[in-house]
Amino acid sequence: MTLSQVSTWTELYTGDRSGISYDGEHLHVPDDLVDDAAAVDTSANNSAYLALQKSNLKAAVDQQAERERLKYITAGAGQAMTYAQKAEEARLCLDATGPDPEDYPLLAAEIGITASTLVGVAQVVATANAQWLQIGAAIEAARLSAKKAISEAETVEDAQAAADAIVWP
Repeated sequence: MTLSQVSTWTELYTGDRSGISYDGEHLHVPDDLVDDAAAVDTSANNSAYLALQKSNLKAAVDQQAERERLKYITAGAGQAMTYAQKAEEARLCLDATGPDPEDYPLLAAEIGITASTLVGVAQVVATANAQWLQIGAAIEAARLSAKKAISEAETVEDAQAAADAIVWP
């Protein structure tokens, strides 16, 4: 039994699992449980198996999308909040007449680093945000299209083909 089959089996098997033990090196499974494992239907015709595989594939698509995003942005919830706030500060700053750095603390923190003026920093941040919106939207479209195709698949093979067909931007 492959690791994938074991993982699937643990999701589908509803029988008694007593007697299973792990000694730090080997997994010990009673013979009758091995026979039960072989009897679990993991065929594409099993709706529970298909649903499980679809769920796993959609989770994998989400993970792939995150890896794609991380090619363009820095990971972390705090960093995401910082990016969002900087984008908002940049928008407001560029719309303002004579903006005061005290009103834009995240942009002001970058004066002399990213650009020499507050407006210069705001322009750099606004440009980076516009670029991110384009690539982020393309990644999101690929992610959601793949998950829709997986959801609509009628067989495990079709679901896998949908996941394999993703073309990331």
